Amino acid sequence: MKKKKWLSYTIDGILIALIGFFGYVQVSMLVTKSGNHGVPMAFGCSFLYISTDSMDNADRPGDLGQGSGIIIQKVDPASLKTSTPILDEEGNVKDYQLDGDIVTFYWKKIANPDTHRLIDKQFDEATGKYMFRTMGDNPKNHQAKQYEEWGEDVFIGKVISDSKAFGSLLTMISPDVAAQQGKTAWLLPVAVLVPLAILAILSVIDVFRVAKQKQAYEDEQIRLAMEKAGIDINDEVAVETFRAKEEYKMEYRAKLAEEVQKAKKAARKELEKSQKRGGTSS
Repeated sequence: MKKKKWLSYTIDGILIALIGFFGYVQVSMLVTKSGNHGVPMAFGCSFLYISTDSMDNADRPGDLGQGSGIIIQKVDPASLKTSTPILDEEGNVKDYQLDGDIVTFYWKKIANPDTHRLIDKQFDEATGKYMFRTMGDNPKNHQAKQYEEWGEDVFIGKVISDSKAFGSLLTMISPDVAAQQGKTAWLLPVAVLVPLAILAILSVIDVFRVAKQKQAYEDEQIRLAMEKAGIDINDEVAVETFRAKEEYKMEYRAKLAEEVQKAKKAARKELEKSQKRGGTSS
């Protein structure tokens, strides 16, 4: 019996922890979204989906193409690494290597977060903040010199991890990402609802189990009382009459015990009130 109780407590604890975890994630993302340029954050990180091909490049190590999921972390802008410039014969910058940090910022031109390679940064002495220049890894961007210039105030974070598998996961978790794909984010609600449903089912089972144990105890007490009273168990009328009387007695004793507990509780409250009044007047 003790092992079953501990197993039940363990399962309940795990389910409650899961509900608390997913609840915290949901609340944290809602709270941080408004102060982070519309990008939700949990555990100090943000999670986004690459919806365009601006970062597609077959020569780039790793995979940050369209459909990738990315994890972004807020870092000190001074620590960001810029790409190495590629110079022409005259010493002018003709392109950039793909070795700078990948960063996410709020691009006001498109009114959305943008994720591109950092190619340059300059510290503005007048404002005490950095100015950045970024460009997508896609060769088309480099050929057309399509880069963005933006300030530190719209910096969201540095990409610390990316994965196509994580991108697929985001389509199941994030309502915004799912909407872009014409889908519905179902995983997080299910992850919260399933433990709640299991807890509800376990609670119902527990209620029936306790009721069954109580009934078994009462039946045993009635059986013992019948034996003591010398009731013939083959006499159905006598058995049912005796059972009805015993059940009434048990119900009466239970109500009486409940009333006694209520009276004791009320008496304790009155005693506490009188003690407080006595303490105030003194």
